[in-house]
Amino acid sequence: MRYSNSNANMSQLPSVCCMRGSMHAGTPTGTEEVVHGLQTYVARPADGAPVNGTVVICADAFGWQFINLRLIADSYARRGGFRVLMPDFHFGKPLSTDHLDLAFPMKGREQPFWRRVISLVLGLPQFVFWLWVHRQSVSYPIITNWFAALRDEQAKVGAKTGVAGFCWGGRYALLVNDYVDAIYTAHPSMLSVPGEIEMITKPVSFAVGEKDPVLPLPQVEKIKGVLSKKKDSLNSEVIVYEGMPHSFAVRGNPEIVEAKKGLEGSETQAVDWFTKHLHA
Repeated sequence: MRYSNSNANMSQLPSVCCMRGSMHAGTPTGTEEVVHGLQTYVARPADGAPVNGTVVICADAFGWQFINLRLIADSYARRGGFRVLMPDFHFGKPLSTDHLDLAFPMKGREQPFWRRVISLVLGLPQFVFWLWVHRQSVSYPIITNWFAALRDEQAKVGAKTGVAGFCWGGRYALLVNDYVDAIYTAHPSMLSVPGEIEMITKPVSFAVGEKDPVLPLPQVEKIKGVLSKKKDSLNSEVIVYEGMPHSFAVRGNPEIVEAKKGLEGSETQAVDWFTKHLHA
């Protein structure tokens, strides 16, 4: 699958909203291993349980060590019986989590107003620099080379592969279409619509927020329109979560009732999608 360099119909560029969100509480149960040359977080089903395929997580800007995503990986493994891999596609340079927990902090993590202002002012230039370091021409070869190696590994044992992408990683989940059997993407950023949607040939599930300024509803409607034309040859779904902002599926605050619904609903959406398309 070739990616598009055209910005003519691209979703809105990431902004301050990409740096907002809550860090979740919990203890990841997976391991850190080197998989196909990259540091990777690995979550597996419980001992003795069958493995129903592999799910790869393309992380958001906060990377493979981000606790929220590690907890999601653990949940996919536990609920779906998948081997879950989250490689370091940012080659050791994720965006710092220093400015998280500012807008909607969990209890006990509230920060004084002055600290919030300073973090956001300093954080935006850091984010812009991060986007340059991880620009498409750098990241795309790293990601596709890794997926090519995984595809060869999976082919030897006849196993299926799914990919789940979030925010920055949500777009790359679509761009690795040729290397996987099923795709789930949550609030992807920097999509070229309709071009990069038209190139999808594998079962694809979108989780998007009703109030996401990075992927606004007019763009979502265009995505639906493209997929509807492929309905006879492509299994797809687009689920819009009422009232949810960008990054709700990974950084929503579970102490807020509506945000918790978005977190849990989108996670179940992913598990159900991969269960349908990866289980033997």
